[in-house]
Amino acid sequence: MVSGERGFTLVEMIVAVTIFTWALLSLLGANVLVVQLLAAGDRATTASFYARERLETIRGMSCAAMADGSETRGGVYDLTWDLEPAYGGSVRMVELLVTYPARPNVMRTDTIETSVLCTR
Repeated sequence: MVSGERGFTLVEMIVAVTIFTWALLSLLGANVLVVQLLAAGDRATTASFYARERLETIRGMSCAAMADGSETRGGVYDLTWDLEPAYGGSVRMVELLVTYPARPNVMRTDTIETSVLCTR
């Protein structure tokens, strides 16, 4: 480079491009993680929706119709519920388990325990 001229040398340009490339690659890796976390959150929300829907169905049943059971929703959400009489039979204690894939090769089970008053 001629003295007095401004600009970057070839070495400076290679270093700058290398730093820029590493920064871009790390942003891409973070983007993949964010997509995975969003998908996991979506699956957890869907599992919660199915659990709430099942509990509302159980609440609408008569005491005689309430029974233990299980079902699969959406192909991957396994719901299992267990009902036990309590307080002289006028209440049913409900334990509802929802099992679903949280991440690839990782299953998660959420448990909901509540009581349902028999009104009929």
